[in-house]
Amino acid sequence: MKKFLLLFLLFSFTAVFSQDSITIGSKHRIFSKALNEERTFWIYLPPDYNNSKLAPAKYPVVYLLDAENNFHSFTGLQQSLAKGPYSMTPQMIVVGITNTNRTRDLTPTEANRQAFFDKTKKQFQQSGGNKNFITFLEKELRPYIDTTYRTSGYNVLNGHSFGGLTAVNILLHHTSLFNSYVIIDPSLWWDNEIMNKKADSIFNKKDFAKRSIYLAMANKKSIPQDTTTDMARGIRKFENLLKVKKPKNLRWNFRYYENEDHGTIPIPAEYDGLRFIFEDHLVQVKEAVQDPSLVEQQYAKLSEQLGFSFTPSESYLNWMGNYCLGIDKIDNAVRFFKMATHYYPLSTTAITVLNQTVEKQKTKDKK
Repeated sequence: MKKFLLLFLLFSFTAVFSQDSITIGSKHRIFSKALNEERTFWIYLPPDYNNSKLAPAKYPVVYLLDAENNFHSFTGLQQSLAKGPYSMTPQMIVVGITNTNRTRDLTPTEANRQAFFDKTKKQFQQSGGNKNFITFLEKELRPYIDTTYRTSGYNVLNGHSFGGLTAVNILLHHTSLFNSYVIIDPSLWWDNEIMNKKADSIFNKKDFAKRSIYLAMANKKSIPQDTTTDMARGIRKFENLLKVKKPKNLRWNFRYYENEDHGTIPIPAEYDGLRFIFEDHLVQVKEAVQDPSLVEQQYAKLSEQLGFSFTPSESYLNWMGNYCLGIDKIDNAVRFFKMATHYYPLSTTAITVLNQTVEKQKTKDKK
């Protein structure tokens, strides 16, 4: 009895204290000459990235501002949206950029606004450093990411509040830096709506070359302590400029979130923003197993809409092929595995699975 009790206690102790780590990303540092300081960024790699059974593939990249606030939630959303045969977005690398001096980096001009509670002090001690921050993104961080990781060249910028203001600034003045933008409750009130004034002129002249933007606005209730120009008015004015000016080759969508305020809007807006950008990514599985050509048709549609070449992942094609085998549609399984070898000719897994399935097909045809 004592021996049994001892073993039970030993097992219980092991069960309670045994644990494995769950990692969602890694921290990195780079010294920025543009900002004259060391900057930290966090990297999330999608599930297929290090899968040795798959051929090395290239991935779109999401650049996430204010990473210390939303890296965990955003990477969870992204992994869920890109999961399995019903994926609504491609698997993507996420680069989360943390702040050192947020107001300095994410505002385009210097502000001299007085503090609400003390008229002798400035509300913002440092501001107007957006130009240097954008140089950091364009000349330092982006090249580092593109040379260190397998990136496809399709880039998304996600920004909230001052981050949304930065996203608008980049959209207008550095349009080619990103392919798509998720702009969440942007602080377009800044400096007497200077970005709206810029947009009013630029929207008439620029070809946006199939850029996509998702603009989200929270429900804002005015309070006496609010010292800014009305945020809602600035965002609505930007929305109206999009409607009236109809910028060339700029695909956009706007949504007002009545039940969200400035602090709660990021998660639902990030979800909806990714769904909007990649709205043609989802393939109807039950239809595609009957006609595999629908997959290629859907990806051709997605590529045309976004102005960038997208292809189905090897893991997706493997899943579809195996699903067809499971429902005794061996001919369609062969078609999916042939797609995999076409898009991933260096994949030994794809070649092996195709050869095995072709042999099954021949055996079946002989019966």
